[in-house]
Amino acid sequence: MNVATDPIFIFIVQALAILVLPVAVWRLFYLHGAVPLVVVQILVGIALGPTLFGRFAPDTYHLLFNPATLTPLWGVASIAVLLFGFVTGLHLDPTDFLGRGRAFAIVAGASVAVPTAAGFLGGLWIAAHQPGELGGGVGPVGFAIAIGICIGVTALPVLGAMLREMDLLGRRIGNYALGIAAVNDAALWLLLGALMTAVAGEAPGTPDMLLSLFGLPIYLTVMVWLVPPVMRRAADSLLRDGRMRERALAGVCALALGSAMATQILGLHYIFGAFMAGAVMPHELRKPLLDRLQVTTVGVLMPFFFMLTGLRTLIDLGSFGFIEIMLVTTALAIVGKVGGTALAARLTGETWTTSLGLGALVQTKGLMELIVLTILLDRGIIGTNVFSALVLMAVLTTMLAMPLTRLALRWSTPDSTAEPAIAPEMVHPGAD
Repeated sequence: MNVATDPIFIFIVQALAILVLPVAVWRLFYLHGAVPLVVVQILVGIALGPTLFGRFAPDTYHLLFNPATLTPLWGVASIAVLLFGFVTGLHLDPTDFLGRGRAFAIVAGASVAVPTAAGFLGGLWIAAHQPGELGGGVGPVGFAIAIGICIGVTALPVLGAMLREMDLLGRRIGNYALGIAAVNDAALWLLLGALMTAVAGEAPGTPDMLLSLFGLPIYLTVMVWLVPPVMRRAADSLLRDGRMRERALAGVCALALGSAMATQILGLHYIFGAFMAGAVMPHELRKPLLDRLQVTTVGVLMPFFFMLTGLRTLIDLGSFGFIEIMLVTTALAIVGKVGGTALAARLTGETWTTSLGLGALVQTKGLMELIVLTILLDRGIIGTNVFSALVLMAVLTTMLAMPLTRLALRWSTPDSTAEPAIAPEMVHPGAD
């Protein structure tokens, strides 16, 4: 067998490129501390796709990334997305946003509502001016809701890694931003789940509609009321010296897989089930599970998902529609997220320095945006041109988060960010 066409050899070459190239670029250009590694991973994935590699080396591109050689990548990427959903759910601690007072509720609510509303209006504008960009799965209103969700995203794990790099973890502004991001995550999944349920049941009276209508409450009842007490009682047998046992880890992952399978059957994306499995985990199991799963999931598995995202992303700078969508959504994402958060924080008594810093931090999107976009593309809610434009929007807003935060905090007093607000122990450095 010719080694160049050996599927195992091709997979190893793909894996080496996926894992090594982003880190090499990150180190070679001294980007550490300037942009999160996840941004470089996304950009390398795009570069290895049809935008650059496929255009300048088409023969090699088709040799490495033809449908047959992509099959193993899809398998790894699917496991990565599922585990990432589970890890994200483990980060969502209700104590981060419950009982924190009226001021926090106002700021967190504005951080979700303002950019989402701006994105919804932007989506209606795109649907009216470029109707050909709508996916076949929904009408203009559903499309606009999807754009609003994309504009409102904040990536909690990436934000945690960014705060650690900027030495803001444990300080008031950093932990305040984590609390806001937790509210964003919760709102994101609720909105996206509602949209997916509506899409699954667009044809009234079909079995899918009935299955979602009657099956979803049963699923939620089991996950919210039955699973947590069972896992809490089993915690002692699952842990050894505070660490998750290997067999116990397999059992917990099986629970996440079962939950993912249930939501896939119900017409939702499987990541919802994985996320729910993490969100209902008792507190004593969260850190041991994150210690086992997070670094491998984000550092080793998710780059495979970035690769496939890059293969689906075609940046066509000659397309007026692409440029228009990218510019409009990027402007709405920055103004809506930074402006909405900053104004609400200022109205509740924060300084302009802290308010603008919070707004700059919570515009971080990173890989959470890519997850959302992939779900929307798979369900036909957005088309490939909109998908590509929003991928670039996510990269740009995440790249700007660090420099804008540093600019906002440059004139801060030493104690303006020092007061502790939320314990940061649930955030791990593997999310960069």
